[in-house]
Amino acid sequence: MKPARDRGFALLVVLWSLVLIALLTTQILASSRTALRLASNLRDAAVAQANADGAINEAVFHLLSEGNNGWQPDGTPHVLVVGGLPVTVRAISLASKINPNLASTPLLAGLFQACGASNRQSHMIADAIIAWRSNAVSPQAAQDRLAAYRQAGLPYGPPAHGFDDLAQLSYVTGMPPALLAAALPHMNLYQSTDPDPKLADPIVLQALTISGQTGSSSTQYNGANLVVQIDAEALGPSHLAIHRHAIVSLAGPGTPQPYEFIALY
Repeated sequence: MKPARDRGFALLVVLWSLVLIALLTTQILASSRTALRLASNLRDAAVAQANADGAINEAVFHLLSEGNNGWQPDGTPHVLVVGGLPVTVRAISLASKINPNLASTPLLAGLFQACGASNRQSHMIADAIIAWRSNAVSPQAAQDRLAAYRQAGLPYGPPAHGFDDLAQLSYVTGMPPALLAAALPHMNLYQSTDPDPKLADPIVLQALTISGQTGSSSTQYNGANLVVQIDAEALGPSHLAIHRHAIVSLAGPGTPQPYEFIALY
């Protein structure tokens, strides 16, 4: 009877060992499949990003070209084939937008008034933006600015430098979120001059008219280099979508440096 019990116990150990090995094998196979899937996704993302970046460079070529190869930065979608895969590219001129780091008080007030604010509210917000980005004229003026933020229950004050991101406009005292949401599509941080009236959308054109700024009704635009935003949506081999964006300054094909990438993200 004892040898039979020993054989039964040994069989039980063997069976449990087989079960354990089977579980370990299943876990290893599952981990391997997960790792392969992750590696495949990373490869697809890298391919899609490379294709998108390639399409952005091709878009710059078309924006600098004339004739049939030339593109206008008007937001028209263009489908390019890069590496055998489609990439949808749009180029939009930023000369139609208002830069809150450079715009005057009347132009900023005109924008917020065009977006629905009252004349009084729009000027208060415009003054607050100017105060945010500029140095105070005296120590007392700096204290008054800080006191206005403290009175609003905010633990910070104007930093006396420009905005690094448009989202920072929400930190300005007295800025209603709904009004900012309406104004954001008409602003950018890259345009170095006032908006080009020929390219401006109805809101920006109304802001120029309200502000009475020079150029609001002119037919000639003497701004600096054209700055465009290029948006690219690329599909990877497994249809994984990647979005890439570039801000490009276009000087022209006959210049020593025809273009310059300001941002790529």
